[in-house]
Amino acid sequence: MGRADIRFVPAPKVELKSWWDRLGSDGQSYVENRLGRLVPLLDIDIQSGVMQALAHFWCPQTSTFIFGKHELTPTLEEYSIAIGKPLELELISPPLGLEPESILSDFLRMDKNQIKRVLKDNCHACPFSFLDQSFVNADTLLKSKIFLLAFFGFIVFPLRKGAINPSVTWVVKQVCAGISFVNTILAETFLSLTRFKENEDKTFRAPIELLQIWFFSHMSRIDIRMKIINLTDSHHPIEVFKNHQDRTPNLSFSKWVKLLKNPNTKIFLWHAKWFQVSKARLSHGNNEPIPLLGITGATSYYPLRVARQYRVVQDLPSPLKLGLFQVRFTAKDDDHKKQLRYIEQAWLACHEQKLSLPKDELEGREKIYYATARYIRQHKIPTEFLPKVPDVTEKPTRQAELNRHKRKIEELEKQAKKDAKEKRQLRRALASRLFIDQAK
Repeated sequence: MGRADIRFVPAPKVELKSWWDRLGSDGQSYVENRLGRLVPLLDIDIQSGVMQALAHFWCPQTSTFIFGKHELTPTLEEYSIAIGKPLELELISPPLGLEPESILSDFLRMDKNQIKRVLKDNCHACPFSFLDQSFVNADTLLKSKIFLLAFFGFIVFPLRKGAINPSVTWVVKQVCAGISFVNTILAETFLSLTRFKENEDKTFRAPIELLQIWFFSHMSRIDIRMKIINLTDSHHPIEVFKNHQDRTPNLSFSKWVKLLKNPNTKIFLWHAKWFQVSKARLSHGNNEPIPLLGITGATSYYPLRVARQYRVVQDLPSPLKLGLFQVRFTAKDDDHKKQLRYIEQAWLACHEQKLSLPKDELEGREKIYYATARYIRQHKIPTEFLPKVPDVTEKPTRQAELNRHKRKIEELEKQAKKDAKEKRQLRRALASRLFIDQAK
């Protein structure tokens, strides 16, 4: 099977960090109160090898990553703690039926016709250069809002290099009003991975840095450095990862694929060491999936499939209810308002449940898998759900190539010395023979 990689949109992180420094303490406080702990994402480097490999292991039907027979997925509670924002009853509403130029002109306090010309000249996107000019001329409060707009447009919900989706302004307006966006981020993460797997969109349109931190926090040899006892604004998963990211294994795509295709259970941490809660949203209604509402659609989420990530002993999950909450928003669909109300009502019915943590220390295979004996014996993922991962040959690293060339040069030099020695010996033998012949 051929390989087609997921693409990541490069963000103007250097420029945004410059903006951050120019906000001042008041502006930075305003942003942090609304962004939570996401600002350090500007300092996180993307390891393309692991993230491109990871995308191939996504299963749209289960909303989980499948590694062999093991499942992992980002949970709402994990993202809530990492982001530093609570899971509230009110969700971010998607920008359905709204004119992007109207929202943006109101947000930036600019003439609508000017905004319309800018968007038209940039294929209906808002360029960074325009935001930069607006940032320079804005007062302190508006500077903070423009920073939020650029952060969401480039880091959280990226569109393309050098420009943002103007509809993101609608999301930022709600964030400025204090509405939590954790559900939205997880929704867009799942939707983007699903679109990649279904060959609809090869570009990842959610915060890739956050997904990378989540994944590494479930790798046993990495999470040791992320052990957090007391979470604070200066000591949390994103900040800790930023300070230790140079120690994470920067392997090639092919090596990650090989590692995750046939994984040893010892490489996984079923529950990240910085994450511990006593209650969680595990289902909606009678063991039905939880709705995730994004800005481009909605999807289903099955936390009971990864209960061990909550320190609950994993048992067989409930049967999948496919198709529930699966929506792709389009401008011409008149039925979205009805679907939207249904999703919002379902979210309100997702009450927190007290987690049943094990009373005694697990032993044997149950400890290794953090699962019941029944799960270990019976859990099987349907063949049609198993992710199709490309067959790749392991390419040598640059250092390996240099070492190979060095060995080749050394072999050639050794052979050249041997040939030179044999040549000298032949010359001496020939000279000796000529001398003997002349003496005769």
